[in-house]
Amino acid sequence: MKKKINIFYWWVFWILFLEYIYRIFIIKDFLNINTLIVTVFSFIFITLFSFVTNVFCEKANKIITVFLTIIITFFTLAQIVYYNFYNSIFSFYSLTTGTGQVLHFWSMIVEVIVRIWYVFALILIPVILFIIFNNKIFEYKRNKGIILYTFIIGLIVSVLSSYVLIKKYDKGQLYSLNNLIYKTHAPMLTINKTGLLTMEVIDIYRYFFGFEENFDIKKDEVKNVSKKIEYNKLDIDFDKLIEESNDETIKSMHEYFSSLTPSEKNKYTGMFKGKNLIFITAEAFDTIAIDENITPTLYKIANNGFIFNNYYQPLYPVSTSDGEYMNVMSLIPKEGVWSFYKTSKNYMPFGIGNMFKKLDYNTYGFHNHNYNYYHREKSHTNIGLTYYGCGNGLEKKMNCKHWPNSDFEMIKATTPYYLNDDKPFMTYYMTVSGHLNYNFSGNNMASRNKSKVKNLNYKDSIKAYYATQIEFDKAIEELLNELEESGKLDDTLIVIAPDHYPYGLTTKDMNTVSKIDRTDKFENYHTSLIMYNPKIENKVVDKVISGIDILPTIYNLFGIDYDSRLLMGSDIFSNTEHIVILSDRSFITSKGKYNSITGEFSNPNVSKEYIDNINKIINEKFKMSSLILEKDYYKELGI
Repeated sequence: MKKKINIFYWWVFWILFLEYIYRIFIIKDFLNINTLIVTVFSFIFITLFSFVTNVFCEKANKIITVFLTIIITFFTLAQIVYYNFYNSIFSFYSLTTGTGQVLHFWSMIVEVIVRIWYVFALILIPVILFIIFNNKIFEYKRNKGIILYTFIIGLIVSVLSSYVLIKKYDKGQLYSLNNLIYKTHAPMLTINKTGLLTMEVIDIYRYFFGFEENFDIKKDEVKNVSKKIEYNKLDIDFDKLIEESNDETIKSMHEYFSSLTPSEKNKYTGMFKGKNLIFITAEAFDTIAIDENITPTLYKIANNGFIFNNYYQPLYPVSTSDGEYMNVMSLIPKEGVWSFYKTSKNYMPFGIGNMFKKLDYNTYGFHNHNYNYYHREKSHTNIGLTYYGCGNGLEKKMNCKHWPNSDFEMIKATTPYYLNDDKPFMTYYMTVSGHLNYNFSGNNMASRNKSKVKNLNYKDSIKAYYATQIEFDKAIEELLNELEESGKLDDTLIVIAPDHYPYGLTTKDMNTVSKIDRTDKFENYHTSLIMYNPKIENKVVDKVISGIDILPTIYNLFGIDYDSRLLMGSDIFSNTEHIVILSDRSFITSKGKYNSITGEFSNPNVSKEYIDNINKIINEKFKMSSLILEKDYYKELGI
């Protein structure tokens, strides 16, 4: 009889195999030093799993082995599927909080699995073979020698990897191993350097024990701001706040924000002072949805008024909610939590509804899906909106039984809320008609408008997407007509921004209708921002901008007093350098594109000092956004 081998060798193979598969198909950067480092970190899990599958009786060891194999395999596959939607990983927080949301879109999950079947085959075939034949190949008897052996190896690997790698490797770098493990929460960068399993352990630890990003600032970095120029800032006595604070983190935050130069007021400041605002975060809205023949209303307003040629909407892990958060809060979502929901317990004076309420506006929020989805009933009311969705009043005004529901019906049902008032209004919409899946069997909006796209020479998925956007186009047409009839169109600024690109379409499909190459990591997020009023003289804006820049732009246009230092974006019309920040901390500026995973910058003529400086700024913005949530920082300012 052939001698069986210890289960230790299975763990060597399987854990490394899963980590390598993830690097090849997700990180897409395998032949480098980081792969070696991931291998070293993986041996901590190899020795740990070997220990627990040798220490018990034969039957128990076998059961534990199969169980652990299934768990880590399922976890890896789930992360691969999730990344194919959101270009990020799901956190333990999302796993415990948002399972309902995931299950709601089970058909979409199936579509992704079908699309990347070869990855699933690569992983599942060895697992199946292992479950069938493991008893014939591997030894499960308790072996004290092996137990001691694995313990020693595990100890050595743990000590060496902790000391040599964490303490010594890439020391001094902004995103060093030491910083990623102890000071900075950047999951994709951590995975790139330590592996998927290590990142998950870090994530679980931070979930249960908390985590606050470290932040230091030198006082000599404080800039003297000229009083001759008018700035978008409030009269905040940071020196007094620093003196009175007993919390060192809060003190550091005061020092940081006081060191920033506020954005200057400009010729567009107060352009819409006293006017109305309708702000729409549009589900899966994209440049490809703007077509002169298919969506004529969207085409009209996108090509009149302010025309933004380089607008990007990065995708963050909590998808739509994070997209909204960036759009209406001008903060960067915190990895591992539902940031918008988390604000519901905080003082948020710069929330869009709260700012307009101070000016005696009527402020409304509407959403044509479940009113409590992503806990919007808490977050949206906290930022000053009188909020209605399906389930807390909107279902009495429109049919809420479709999936997805109609944007046209929502607009028609809700305009009486604010158009019949004498007071100026600020109205926020979160639409849903454009939601995936993009087919004609399970998407009511696609089916409703199928006849309008049947002659298009595209795949059914593209046709279905256009059909959903036709419903949105009808909604905007209805909105313009209602504003015109009420005599309020000329006095209303309409802002339309996506929550994210239509990730329900494959990149290949999108490229059949896109003018830009969506296979490019950055250009996948290149989309459209609309700011329309019939009285605006057409102005083309070529600046590189993103969703976090919308809110400060609105406040500047409406002449609202706010502090530009306390938001993460910048007024589009200011002279500030704008940065598009992706969830993995890659970025785009006017000088080029930086890939944080590979460390490559698209422009070879740009200095390392420039790249390092932008990385530092981005790191600070992530940390400040996180601390604003964790510390309820705005409350500390007394504004």
